[in-house]
Amino acid sequence: MKILICDGMHSKGLELLRAEDELEVLAPDQPGPEEVRRLAADCDALVVRSRTKVTADLMDAAPRLKVIGRAGTGVDNIDVPAASARGILVMNTPGANAMAAAEHTMALMLALARHVPQATQSLREGRWEKKRFLGTELYQQTLGIIGLGKIGSIVADRALGMKMNVLVYDPHITPETAAILGAEWVPLEELFKRSDFITLHTPLTPKTRNIINRDALALMKKGVRIINCARGGLVDEEALHEALVSGHVAGAALDVFAEEPPKDNPLLSLDNVIFTPHLGASSFQAQENVARAIASQIVDYLKRGIIRNALNFPSISPRDYERIQPYLVLAERLGHLQGQLCSPIERVEIEYSGPELTELPLDPLTQSIAKGILDPILAEKVNLVNAPMLLKERKIELVATTTSETRGYTGLIRVTVEGKGQRRSATGAVFPGNEIRLVRLNTYRLEAELEGVNLIVQNEDKPGVIGFIGTTLGSHQVNIANMHLSRTPEKDRAIAIVRLDDEAPPEALEALAKTPGILSVEQVRL
Repeated sequence: MKILICDGMHSKGLELLRAEDELEVLAPDQPGPEEVRRLAADCDALVVRSRTKVTADLMDAAPRLKVIGRAGTGVDNIDVPAASARGILVMNTPGANAMAAAEHTMALMLALARHVPQATQSLREGRWEKKRFLGTELYQQTLGIIGLGKIGSIVADRALGMKMNVLVYDPHITPETAAILGAEWVPLEELFKRSDFITLHTPLTPKTRNIINRDALALMKKGVRIINCARGGLVDEEALHEALVSGHVAGAALDVFAEEPPKDNPLLSLDNVIFTPHLGASSFQAQENVARAIASQIVDYLKRGIIRNALNFPSISPRDYERIQPYLVLAERLGHLQGQLCSPIERVEIEYSGPELTELPLDPLTQSIAKGILDPILAEKVNLVNAPMLLKERKIELVATTTSETRGYTGLIRVTVEGKGQRRSATGAVFPGNEIRLVRLNTYRLEAELEGVNLIVQNEDKPGVIGFIGTTLGSHQVNIANMHLSRTPEKDRAIAIVRLDDEAPPEALEALAKTPGILSVEQVRL
């Protein structure tokens, strides 16, 4: 079997692959797209980093391809749906570079506090400007961490070791979880007001995009310093530029940008900002870790059929896969829905019912639900293998049960989440033609598609509300694709699930939420 290393690999990973007698390893030096296409023609596996684009066209040129391994976490350069359609496994190495990203955050924070890059450049230019580069200590300063996943937790631990006061905002963990680490959980606005340094470690989602914006910056202390080694787009760069120029923000350290590489970005011209070109995972140890990890995963899959860290294929026999596939989609979307609607989540209850489901392996479905719940919560990538472990790490209890009760369907999945006094339930089914439907949300019965951008609006059951929703969205140039309605048996409350062509802007959501008779407005992407 042949393995093509497209973007280079640390020698330790190559040694692992070449030690296997049945594997032939091709490792050309920086091959171009045409050379990759030519060499991949008779390969069983591709190993890539971020440079090579694994497109549907490239897969078509590699008919023997069984697995694509990403030496890292992100798979933006791999067409995962195309791989799935071709039965090609896609795997990555989640968590292998978490330490590197956390330490890079600490490096940038220290460099920012003590003006290290600016002082270095000044000295290179022949100046000795001790008074100009007066720094600030981290000792007893307050660090605000937005997102307490694996990377955020490591940053918190290191900051506590430096005797900083650590505040944490993460809507998906409890104050008790933060306290175990030694941090204080606070609401986001309080974190903005109290922090001397703020660092981001959250995924980029509709809810977190521009989480640091003009309003957030206005709440912050004068002299605050901001570090972003997570995702471009979490910070409104125009608003940050204004705050840096005015002096309200003393400095910023950025490893990521909304556009990479940044072009004509005014932040690049400011003396009180330091930058690195997306180096969070770039350490010798991280590169060795990801190389060892992806090499061992490729060997396990090709030689032993063991699947680890797969992004698009659970541990299911080929015989069962065709039957379970639509339920896998349903399970993940139900989880994704609940992960966006409820926070923090402390307990997940899953009930599988109906003869079609109880005959199938249910662990992959449970893993799919866990993945769906965690995807909008965590900055690090979640897959079917690590999702249950990540749930345990976040102290989220998961219970799955089965019942033969059908309730009029051949198979039903109900996902109920609890947290901070909330209890929300979503039930889905697979209809003929493998169509996925939400058939119950809490007490509301309906048949809504689980796809795209949706507004979930609860309101008092009285005339005029539905018309107002349409008018308000129309006034903000938001087109409605379809709408599903339901109401309680008592006919006192109703719900509208409105599928949109595009996300509704914050102003439209605010206008709806402030309207008398509308009880809640939530936007989700499925």
